[in-house]
Amino acid sequence: MSAFSREFFTFVEVARARSIRRAAEKLNLSASALSRQIQILEQTFGARLFVRMPQGVQLTEQGQVLLAQAERWLDDESALRAALQQAGGGGAGTLRLGVMECLVPYILPGLEAEEEPAALKISVGDTGTLVGQLCRNEIDALLAFNVPRLPELRVYDERSYDLGVVYAPALAPSGEPPFRIENCLGRPLCLPDTSLSVWPRLDAEVYRIHAEPHIALRSNSIALIREYVAAGKGISFLTWLDAAAGVSEGRFRFAKLENRRLSEKLYLCAAANAPLRPFQVARTRALFRCVPLSPQAELKGG
Repeated sequence: MSAFSREFFTFVEVARARSIRRAAEKLNLSASALSRQIQILEQTFGARLFVRMPQGVQLTEQGQVLLAQAERWLDDESALRAALQQAGGGGAGTLRLGVMECLVPYILPGLEAEEEPAALKISVGDTGTLVGQLCRNEIDALLAFNVPRLPELRVYDERSYDLGVVYAPALAPSGEPPFRIENCLGRPLCLPDTSLSVWPRLDAEVYRIHAEPHIALRSNSIALIREYVAAGKGISFLTWLDAAAGVSEGRFRFAKLENRRLSEKLYLCAAANAPLRPFQVARTRALFRCVPLSPQAELKGG
């Protein structure tokens, strides 16, 4: 863990982005959650740190003082962690990996196949949580979707997955695949809530059509969305990785979505100030390759 609070890291990101909205997008959090964290920090220090401007936020004089000191503290903490790790033998043979829960079933076979497994610590969480842990050097690497492009991160590998339409046979969209979002709006929709990284782009595409959709469910649980779809209560938009198990079991179908702007990107990242050692690179890339590619053709279950 870091010596600094979550609110402290949020302050630094908002100050650098000069916008609560842009910082929220980078951290894959809601703007209201970031605003609350800033309020907590202002109460802690007894000072106003930002003023709202037409195009974002601006640091007050007190905020500028805190940012300069914060950046020095963070640099010092990173240097101290590196020195302590080297003095303690560098944690030879260990890997602390952060991974999204939806990826666990795919990397497990890779872990079981290792002939000489080294010490491994796995943290499971959403993208925003894992990025925070990586920036605080609580994990060595992460496997996650839609990781923000931050200067504090180094990307070792990446891969795109297009979103598709997921539906029970009795609740198919109108027309023939590949479907457009317009083909789906006559059915109840099961959509991710604001805590999931795909939410802003998916909602923008749905409401761009200027139609009022019937939303049967909003949830931060992909598992719950799948259950609603399998029960015929609505259709959704997921990646093939999220849908593959249900498709193979015949619980629902997955079809291509024509709107090409809707995709999720899977990243393998480490902290820029703590590059992976050769054995860690080899091990994390092997686990990354365990995650299957999207199929090229439409998948149907049953």
